[in-house]
Order: sequence, then C-alpha cells, then structure tokens
Amino acid sequence: MISLEILLVHPLWSAMGGGDRLCCETIRSLKLQGHELMLLSGDFHPDRVERFFGYNGIFHDVVIRTYPYDPRERFGSYKHLLYHIRAQKRILSQESDYDVVLSTQDAGYIPDVRNPVLQWGYFPNLLSSGLYAWPMRMHYSWKIRRIALVLAISGYSKAQFDQTWRVPTRLVYPACNMVRPSRVRDNIVVTAARGVPEKRLHLFWEVARHCPNYRFVLLLTVDPRFEELARSLQETVPANGRVIVNPIKAIYDEALSRSRIYLHLMNGEHFGITVVEAMSAGCVPVVHASGGPKEIVGDSGLLWRRVEEIPRLLAAADAAYESLSERSMERARNFSQEKFDVRLGEALEEKVSRLP
Repeated sequence: MISLEILLVHPLWSAMGGGDRLCCETIRSLKLQGHELMLLSGDFHPDRVERFFGYNGIFHDVVIRTYPYDPRERFGSYKHLLYHIRAQKRILSQESDYDVVLSTQDAGYIPDVRNPVLQWGYFPNLLSSGLYAWPMRMHYSWKIRRIALVLAISGYSKAQFDQTWRVPTRLVYPACNMVRPSRVRDNIVVTAARGVPEKRLHLFWEVARHCPNYRFVLLLTVDPRFEELARSLQETVPANGRVIVNPIKAIYDEALSRSRIYLHLMNGEHFGITVVEAMSAGCVPVVHASGGPKEIVGDSGLLWRRVEEIPRLLAAADAAYESLSERSMERARNFSQEKFDVRLGEALEEKVSRLP
C-alpha cells in the first residue's frame, strides 16, 4: 500500500480511557505502516500520555496541531461540539495536505473537510427526540453521512452500528499491549477502570465485603468529571481492599501480573481492553454476560448476571485457576498488536483503494 498522509482527530485526552489508548495504538500502527500523520486535538501533554500508557516516543514524527478548550464544558454537548468544530476549522484552513481523516473519538467531532473519513466505532449515539434535540440530530446526521467506513471495536458494537447508522462497517479489534505474567501469584481479585458511573465500581467493594478470603485491588483512573465518585470509592475501601489511583504502566502491569482473578463489572461494555490485558497476564476473567467482554472471554472465563452470583464464581475461578489461566492467555493472543496491524492495514487499504 502506498504511504498516505492521514489526519487523526482526537479532541480530548483528559479521561485517559480505552479510546485514548486506542488512539495511541492507531498512531503506532500507522507509523509502522509508513504513513505520515497529523494529530488534531485539544491541548494535552504528550509526555503525560506516553508515561501513563507506556508508549515512549509515540508522538515522535507526528505533526501535532492543538487548540485550547474549556475542560468544564460537557463532552458531547452541542456547545462543546460547536466550539471544537470551529477551532478545528481555524487550524485546518492552513492545513490541507492529507488524504484521509481518521476519527478516533466521537463522530460528532469529525471536522468539516471534504476528505474521506474512517471512524473508530465504540457505540452509536442514542439521541433523544423532540424539538430541543433537533439541532443535535441534524449535526450527527450530517457527520455520519461523511463517514466512509466505521471501524467497529467488537462484534457487539458492529451489530449496533449496522442497525442504526447504515454506514459500511468492519470489525477491527483493538490491540492489547500484552502484560508479562508473573511466576508469583497473590490471592488477589483485581479490576481496572475509569471512575465513571457506568463502570459500576461500587459493586467491587460490595463483593469484597462478601469475600473476606480474597484481597481486592482497584486500579482507578480518576475522571475529572467525576472526582466526587473517585473520592467515594477511596473513602469506602473495605478492610481487604486497596485502591491504586492513576497507576502508571509499570504499576498497572505488576498488579495484573500478580493477581489471580480479574472482575469486570460494567453491563454492556463496548469492548473492554482491560479484560484482555488481564487475560494476557494470566488472570481468570469473571465478567458480566453482556457486550464486548462476553465476546472477548469466550470459554476462557466465567460470566455473571446477578451480583449475588459473583462470590460463587470467584471460588470456581480460583479452583480451576491453572486451566482457565492458560486458556485466558491463549485467547488474549487473538488481540495482539500484530493482528491489529494487519486488520487496520487491510481496512485502510480496502477503503482507500476504492476512493477516486
């Protein structure tokens, strides 16, 4: 495939979640394939992103164009969208030398340019009806029509996009930065997530109080929008619990590699990269029977539907640890960086080859 000049659009980095990590993986993969990249983003600290996710030098040779924004504005609001679109327009009026736009965050932030757009697809926006929501519906309708291909991060997400957006989609699983297993395992149940309501992290302490024979470790990334929730999780730690706040990559990897079980609590998670990373480290995954985690785990872990089931499933996972751990590590290899590079390269080549 010929080298392309690609405009990457990633408005915000503040949450340091899975979408931010996927942006880093996309940059790594496209650079490896020989493409030239320009990153368009709100103000951020590249060195902080590199340290947090362990991608040293990922922004080297990437042209970065940023603009200021007010972090107090709600992401996805009409005012927030318009501000970012206008800021992007000011920058792009001076920058037009690229072939393809690759949007790595919400589709509402696709810039107003003529170039073909590839959109990472997490989950389609569910907009409310009524006269008040009409501007947002029109905004998203226009942006969605601009998309040449949705790169769906799971079969679960792809089915939702196929049903609602009527845009070509292709399944491209995010890459897992594999975690080396430790020879020493502690009697630990671990989970990792941003501190946002939909992750349901309060359930982690509820389970911990019913399972005093295990230690529970929460790897908590603080989301600036929900600092009160993060404080609550830290203030309600049970006797057998521990919180590690904003762990850097080395501490994050060590915690996963020394734990036996990974407990995932969100219902309807779009993908769940932390589940894959824990599996690569040899943890047995115990996840909700829904969304991407159910798809990821396959027969290498255990599924729960009611919180009351979790203590029994933890005991079952512990009892069958050796066999389930081996299956988990084998399953995680399906989400390697090498396979991600091939899938992303094929999707890009297929779509670009059809463009005039």
